[in-house]
Amino acid sequence: MPSLGEVVAKVQEQYEIHSDFKARFLQESLIKSLGKKQQAEGMVYFKKPGKMRWIYRKPTKQEIISDGKTLWTYRPEDKQVIVTRMAQAFQSKAPSTFLAGIGNLQRDFQAQFVREPTPASDYSLELTPLESQGSLEKLFLLVDRETFSILQAKIQDPMGNITQINFSKIQFDNNLSDSLFTFSPPKGVEVFPMPGAAPASGTEK
Repeated sequence: MPSLGEVVAKVQEQYEIHSDFKARFLQESLIKSLGKKQQAEGMVYFKKPGKMRWIYRKPTKQEIISDGKTLWTYRPEDKQVIVTRMAQAFQSKAPSTFLAGIGNLQRDFQAQFVREPTPASDYSLELTPLESQGSLEKLFLLVDRETFSILQAKIQDPMGNITQINFSKIQFDNNLSDSLFTFSPPKGVEVFPMPGAAPASGTEK
């Protein structure tokens, strides 16, 4: 059985040796103050360094796109896109920074097993940030015991809210085009740039 340090190193290596990956995702968010769960699903694409595209298909269509510098959050129903700088947006989104190739589990977290692994079980990791990461209090990862791919990422914030993302149909090295990670607002879409965000074409508010 590999040690804790070996498992963390293998997970890190898995996302360093591949140039990109795509997967289906199922996201479940628990809003503790409301006692309510919200579900969403879609496809996600990552390409190093820092590029990603989350395409939410249910229950509401939404896209989150980054070219590594700028982050666009596009809601077709509202005809709005919010533009922020990648660095600002990612202060509390460690799973996204790691999966996009700009985070480091060994450097940024204190790790422990949630439960001792067995020869037949996947690895369940609890990761606590060594430095404050905004709304991220703990990160839990479920790791495939054979491939060391991340099957599930669960984020807990100080208020007790939990976001769980399950990944399936994971495929590495898809030769994804850079054009997948850029966004030009369609005609009639309002653009809301946050302070310090890169300018974007469209109708600004």
